[in-house]
Amino acid sequence: MEKVNHQKIIINTSLRVLLMVVVIFILNSWPSIKQSFSSHVPRLDYWLDHSFKVSNIILILGFGSYFYYKDLMNQKELIKRSKNTNWH
Repeated sequence: MEKVNHQKIIINTSLRVLLMVVVIFILNSWPSIKQSFSSHVPRLDYWLDHSFKVSNIILILGFGSYFYYKDLMNQKELIKRSKNTNWH
């Protein structure tokens, strides 16, 4: 009997969430990034205040939960299908 591989799901979810954090940080900090190309680098606290807002954290947690749930359901479906093919 196969079991759900939670470790694999957690690793996949963590990688997706990390990618989301990087993308959100870049999108929210793009004006500051453009300024830094012309030698006008804002302070670090300015970058962090504009990048990690409560709404972004909620978005990241929500999508992280969705990714975990989706991977869990996909693995359960694969296990169910493999059991059905073993019977025939």
